[in-house]
Amino acid sequence: MGAVARVTHRSGRKVWQARWRDPSGRQRAKNFNRKVDAERYLLAMEADKLRGRYTDPRLAKTPLADWMAEYQGTRVNLGVQTQARDEATIRNHILPEFGTWAIGSIQPIHVAQWVADLDARGYAPATVRKAYQLLAAALDAAVESGLLARSPCRGVKLPKLASQEMRFLDPAEINQLAEAMDPRYSAMVLTAAYTGLRFSELRALRVDRLDALRRTIRVTASLVEARGQFLFVEPKSEASCRTVRVPAFLVDVLAAHLATHADGSGLVFSAPNGGPVRRSNFRRRIWLPAVAASVGQPCTFHDLRHSHAALLIAQGEHPKVIQERLGHASIKTTLDTYGHLFEGLDEAAADRLEVTYASAGIGETRREETLLVSHPGL
Repeated sequence: MGAVARVTHRSGRKVWQARWRDPSGRQRAKNFNRKVDAERYLLAMEADKLRGRYTDPRLAKTPLADWMAEYQGTRVNLGVQTQARDEATIRNHILPEFGTWAIGSIQPIHVAQWVADLDARGYAPATVRKAYQLLAAALDAAVESGLLARSPCRGVKLPKLASQEMRFLDPAEINQLAEAMDPRYSAMVLTAAYTGLRFSELRALRVDRLDALRRTIRVTASLVEARGQFLFVEPKSEASCRTVRVPAFLVDVLAAHLATHADGSGLVFSAPNGGPVRRSNFRRRIWLPAVAASVGQPCTFHDLRHSHAALLIAQGEHPKVIQERLGHASIKTTLDTYGHLFEGLDEAAADRLEVTYASAGIGETRREETLLVSHPGL
C-alpha cells in the first residue's frame, strides 16, 4: 500500500508526496501542493493496479507528435494514397493542435473543443471525422501499450455527414455529356458509362489491355496520385482485377479515339502533353465545363459508374453480373448501394409470372373444373 507524506522539494518548498510501488515493485512518487490531491491520486493508482489498468505516469508525458510518429510506423497494408492522405491530415489538423501536448494531458473536453473548432472553421464533416478517427486510433493504441489508462476520445459529438446523392444519367444524357467534352476525353465518358470502370482504372488503362476481337477490357491496375507523383498500383481488391466485356459500338469508339489521340505513353487515355491524366486538372479544365454545358450540376465522374449500374438494372441483369462488372468484392456492396433501383423490377417480375401461368393453360383447365363443380349436370 502507498503512503502520503510531507516532504521538502529540492526548490526548498514544502509539498505533499504520494508514494507507491508499481506492478514490477519499483518505488514511484508524485508531488502535490495539497494533501487531498495526493491522497486522491494515490487511491486512483491503487485502484488501477487492482483492475489491471495501471500505467506508468512518466509514459503519459510522451509528446503526441512522438507517439503519433511511432504509431504510424506500425500501420501496415496501407495503400499509397491512403498513407499520403493520413499523413496530410495528421500534419495539417492534429499536430498543430496537440503535437506538443503530453498524451496524458489531453482530456475529453480538449478533444471536443478541437472538433468543434475544425467544424466552425468550415472543414468538411468527412475531413473532421477523419482527423478525429486518426487521433482516436493513436490514443487507443497508447492505451493498449500501457501509456494511458483511458483514451480521451470518448463521448465526442462529430459533425453529421451529408448524404451524397447519386445521379443516374440516362443514355441520352450520357451522349450529351460525351459530346460536350473535349474530344480527347469523349471516349473516356462513354467507356466509364458502359463499362463501370473507376476513374483511377481508366487513367491506368493501357492499350494492350484492350482486346477488340473478344470485345474485352482487362482491369489490372489503378493510377493514384500521392505527394504529387503518379503511381500504378494493384486494384483495391482481388475482385477489382477483372475482365469486362464491352458493347460493339464502344470497340469502334475506342478504335477511333486511339487513331486520333494515341501517344507514346501506351495509355488509352492520356493528358494533352502525354502521360497520365492529372485528376485536379481534368476536373477543373475538362469535366466541370462539360457538365455545365450539358447535363448540369451536380454530377461527378463517379456518377458515370452509378449510371452503368442503373442501366444494367433497368435491362434486368442479375445482381451477380453487376457485381462482377463493377469489381465489388461482395454482392452485399452492390445490393447496399443500388438495391433501391431493383424495387421497380418486382412488379415486372410478377407480370411475367402471370404470362408464364397463362401460357401453361392452367387457368383454362381450372375454370372448367370450377364449372363442373358448380353445375354437376354439365
